[in-house]
Amino acid sequence: MSIKKISFLLTISSLMIAQNSQSLELPQIEESNTPILYREYGSVPIPLEQTLDPEKYILGPGDRLRINITGGLYEESISKEWSIENIDNFVLIDPTGTLFIPKLGPINVVGKTLADIERELNDYKDKIYKEAIITVTLIRLRQFKVLVHGAVNNPKFVKVTPVSRLYDALNGAGGIQKYADNNKIFLKRNGETKEIYLKKFLINGDLNNNPQLIERDIIYVPFKELEKDNLKSFIEYNNNRIIITGFIRGPKILKFLPGYKVKDYIAMSGGILDIGSNYRSKIIRSNGEIIRFANNEFVEPGDIIEVPESYSSILFGNTGFIQAVTSIATLILAYQATIN
Repeated sequence: MSIKKISFLLTISSLMIAQNSQSLELPQIEESNTPILYREYGSVPIPLEQTLDPEKYILGPGDRLRINITGGLYEESISKEWSIENIDNFVLIDPTGTLFIPKLGPINVVGKTLADIERELNDYKDKIYKEAIITVTLIRLRQFKVLVHGAVNNPKFVKVTPVSRLYDALNGAGGIQKYADNNKIFLKRNGETKEIYLKKFLINGDLNNNPQLIERDIIYVPFKELEKDNLKSFIEYNNNRIIITGFIRGPKILKFLPGYKVKDYIAMSGGILDIGSNYRSKIIRSNGEIIRFANNEFVEPGDIIEVPESYSSILFGNTGFIQAVTSIATLILAYQATIN
């Protein structure tokens, strides 16, 4: 091969390598579907039932707003020269319900709607600007806590938003437990108690019986009519685990659920094996107490449930009960025949 041909091939190879190296340096395309506005300011859009009405949305601590001042014409306090500015402020309402806006100062928003604040700012702007257009946009919804207690699996303060509903809070508390009187639920708001019939929402989609929540709401799920001693067994705010072991299909550690009995935990573990004894199940308490024949006993936090082997399995092993009885009967008959 001639030197010219070798030089030509090296040139072509160099060009190909250069093209490949350039293609690796191309900028990567942003694959996120989240709008740039939300990516830049650390918030993400949440699903809504419908568009929020600025005239009805009540602001509160934690709401994040975008306040845009366009064409802000004002006079400098020292030079007395006229200047114009366009400002985009991203501000957070503080825990006291105060909103601080540069040049305009602090504004209390407690009990006010989004539209109220926009009108108030436009009324106040004349003290600072000769001309300006001010718009207020809700960027991120706040979060707050409501108390859910009573006959729920995990009574606690549940984190919600202004668009969350009562059923969301119940699910956040682990759902309604089996011994709840779920014909009605009580919603305490602003000193008044309202009866909520959740079944009307579940069956008919009635949103009046699944209202949106506000700060300081309290949700109470009543228990069934029970004696006080039994009621104490159902009310437990401890998250200790329950250990279930022995001759069951799925030995495991389960979360404590108020109002559940040994038989309920056995069912949640897959049930008893053929060689296990249902009625001889026992509870080993954290204080060392042992409760025998506990199949129908209520479980407490920290309990160990043990399912022992059945007597028939101990005596006859893998031999079936019918086979064992038949064998015994055959021996008895053979013995009697020998005597006769």
